[in-house]
Amino acid sequence: MNYLNQFVIQFSGLEEGIHNFEFIIDKEFFKEFEYSEITEGKVKVNLELDRQTTMLVLNFKIKGYVICMCDRCLEEYQQKISGSEQLIVKLSDEKIQESDEIITLPTTAHQIDISHDIYDYINLMIPYKRVHQEDKNGKSACNPEILKKIEELNNQKNNDPRWDDLKKISLKN
Repeated sequence: MNYLNQFVIQFSGLEEGIHNFEFIIDKEFFKEFEYSEITEGKVKVNLELDRQTTMLVLNFKIKGYVICMCDRCLEEYQQKISGSEQLIVKLSDEKIQESDEIITLPTTAHQIDISHDIYDYINLMIPYKRVHQEDKNGKSACNPEILKKIEELNNQKNNDPRWDDLKKISLKN
């Protein structure tokens, strides 16, 4: 059985109204996505599906953590993520303008696979700059040995003699 089958929602048999689903995202989920930067984590996804005659409104609430590599010290750390997203699925045989939040399925469709949407939402909740959080004293939780080495390298004077004559030029008239 394909692991991602649990993220396929059969909406054709659902009555109109609100339906709730809960998913736990872990290492197995991320393994299903080739070239994923995230390989581990524990994320809870609550999905509220509002089934209407010609439309589905999916409200995702996502909370948990993923394991990321710190951009500063290159060690792994837990990055907390939290947020909510909405996806509107219109059931129509006519092609309408789609966006990130609105997609179209044919009226003959009876299921929707939300695994890629969940994967995208989780990835978008990760900050662009990934570094260890500071502790309660405001000190970085990065590996102190690596931070010391970075500081040493920053303090080294790499004097390039080719620039010495250019530094003497005055730009003032």
